[in-house]
Amino acid sequence: MPHLHKLRDQYASKGLEVVSVHRPMGDFDLDEAEVRKVAVEIGITETLIFDNDHQIGDALGVDAWPTYFLIDPDGTVRRHARGNFGVKMIEQALIRLLGEPESSEGAEKEI
Repeated sequence: MPHLHKLRDQYASKGLEVVSVHRPMGDFDLDEAEVRKVAVEIGITETLIFDNDHQIGDALGVDAWPTYFLIDPDGTVRRHARGNFGVKMIEQALIRLLGEPESSEGAEKEI
């Protein structure tokens, strides 16, 4: 999540919007108040959508967690990736789509 949040913050000025989708794994995961509480604890400040009936995930073919999608303003999926390194693949496509992020005070560049 920290790498995704870094991208969210760096590219916001270029129009990037991040939406998080919660797909419950069981009945224990349906308490929206608890999910929102945990989301705040891990730094999710973007829009949070609940996919309790799995319609969103099924429509996009999500079969692993986490899964990331880069969707352009026209609604076209430009790239998707899954797993712990998926956000790095999304970042490469994001740079091609939007260009380098504007420098922001306090932002660190990974080497």
